[in-house]
This record gives sequence, C-alpha cells and structure tokens, in this order.
Amino acid sequence: MLKPLLDEFLRVEGVSAAVVVGRDGFVIESAVSGKVDIEALGAMASTGLGTSEAMGNTLGKGELSQMLVELEKGPIILAPLSADELIALVADTTANIGRIRYELKKNKERIVAAL
Repeated sequence: MLKPLLDEFLRVEGVSAAVVVGRDGFVIESAVSGKVDIEALGAMASTGLGTSEAMGNTLGKGELSQMLVELEKGPIILAPLSADELIALVADTTANIGRIRYELKKNKERIVAAL
C-alpha cells in the first residue's frame, strides 16, 4: 500500500526518490528512479531532521513541518510523518519545489495511513 503512494512522487518532474525512513535512520519503503543511495539518505535524513527539530524547539519556534535542503544539483525535502517516521524527497534542478511541496501536503495523510 505504501509503495504505490511513493511511486506517485516519481511522476513529478525532476523527482528521483521518495523514501520513508524510521527515526532510527532505517529505510521503511522507497521509490527510486536512477542512482540514489537510499540507505545513506535514510541515515542522514533522520539525523538532519532530528537536529532541525531540536533547533526549532530550543529557539521556541515550534514544530517542524518541512525542511528544504537546497543543493547545487537539486533540492531534498524532508518532512516528519509521525513521531516514528519521516519522508525524504530527492529531486534535480528541473524540479518545481512548490509542486513537490504541494504533492507532499496533499498525500501526507494517505502515506501516514499506509504506515
């Protein structure tokens, strides 16, 4: 049930990976087109999101809803799904970040329900 939902992200231009990760850094499910080291992505996404959440709490900015990492060859969007899982979306420079964020917001509850 989860895999088809992640596959939908690959239909968005420029998206090369949609990965659901446990807070322990282990990959739960993924949809990938091309070469993406999902195990490394899972570990780093978990650490990065956890650190950003801690920064938000420490600074009194509230809960993290999404995190955008802008890189030379394309963005990575991270978002918590629950207390135990998060999603990482990897894209290239052709991707429309607004469209990816819209698709994530639109499908987040369906993904959580499939966990």
